[in-house]
Amino acid sequence: MHHLRRHKTVRLLILMSLLLFIFVPSAMAFEGRGDDNVTIEAGEVVDDDLYVGANKFVLDGTIKGDLVVAAAEIVINGTIEGDLLAGGQFVEINGIIADDARIGAAAIEMGEGAEIGGDLIAAGYSLHGKSGSLVSNDLVFAGFQALLGGDVNEDVWIGANSLQVNGRIAGNMTAEVGGEDSAPPVNPYQFTPGAPSMPVVPSGLTVDDAAEIGGDFSYRAPQSFDIPSGAVEGEVDFTRGAVSVDAEGQPSAGNAIWQHVRRFITLALIGFLLVWQVPNFVTRLSEQLREKPLPSLGWGALVYFGVPVLIVVLIVAAILLAIFFGAVQFGNLSSALIFVLLAFIFAFMVAFVLILLYLTKIIVGYFVGHQILQRVSPTLADTPYWPLLLGLLLVVIVIAIPWLGGLVNWIIAIVGVGALWLLWRSGKVPVEKSA
Repeated sequence: MHHLRRHKTVRLLILMSLLLFIFVPSAMAFEGRGDDNVTIEAGEVVDDDLYVGANKFVLDGTIKGDLVVAAAEIVINGTIEGDLLAGGQFVEINGIIADDARIGAAAIEMGEGAEIGGDLIAAGYSLHGKSGSLVSNDLVFAGFQALLGGDVNEDVWIGANSLQVNGRIAGNMTAEVGGEDSAPPVNPYQFTPGAPSMPVVPSGLTVDDAAEIGGDFSYRAPQSFDIPSGAVEGEVDFTRGAVSVDAEGQPSAGNAIWQHVRRFITLALIGFLLVWQVPNFVTRLSEQLREKPLPSLGWGALVYFGVPVLIVVLIVAAILLAIFFGAVQFGNLSSALIFVLLAFIFAFMVAFVLILLYLTKIIVGYFVGHQILQRVSPTLADTPYWPLLLGLLLVVIVIAIPWLGGLVNWIIAIVGVGALWLLWRSGKVPVEKSA
């Protein structure tokens, strides 16, 4: 199940980056503003498109064109007569967006009076549409959790671990959700300073008695969930997820074992390739864990929770630079600069996710295997492949344990990325195969 959540994370990051690439306007007729705090006061009207890079942005007035904004906190109380493209830590919508909204943020909230005249395409950790909010066309969301308490006048597609439907959906609904026991041990954003409050959505699928789905409802999950009679006017189509089940609705033993075997094979192949090409890289990372376990944990936590903040800063910097070059009339240089910087951000995010998915397990697995073999069979410990195989086998077995496995996997990611950070800071990262 944790493997499924990780794949959802990869899809989430890719979607966020694609949104930024596809929908950045190329028109040069715009107004740019950048500061620590930027506010469009009530009664103020911006006649053109508006580009904003700030720590906090508040719209109380009116924007006649599109709004492109990157900020840690974004609050829309006024009116946007065009599209909204927003990226940040927290996006709160209480006003009106006449056309489409495309948002990438940790937490996205639509208040009771929020109205989006077109589509809402969003990616993030949490989406909360309060009762009274409205999306006039389609809603598409990829992330960890979604609570839909408002109205959607057309179709909905959700890919999330946790989904709760309390409001009205006029069209069809398609969802991919996790199981009842698939939640992570902690909310990673609860440790982030200034993180917004988020609703607690139960793992899997919850459909409230008051919910209304006017069309068909198709959902994919590891298990079926109870849906109140009368909540769905059309057909309900349930598809088992990647985990096959037996007649009693429980995951079959053979399939569950094969999932873990496949994970072990994947990690072993990647680990063997690393050991073959850069053996000193893996051994030095293991030495970092042995010599500096607490610094690895501390620096790992800082990097793990700091990277999302850094990504927001990089996006803000990209927009601020684009505003500057646009203001001095450098032609299309500002648009080109945005694309170049966002390409770098995208590559950085993908690399970081791959490190969390694979490299951290290889680092910790080799370390554990080497420590054991040194005491049991020093001869085998001298050959890097045997410690790697033993350690990865133990790692896969432990993270397969319900509840405990999720916590251990999370700790492995933090410790592994911390060891990598310490090795990089030391300037001793091998880049060639040793002779």
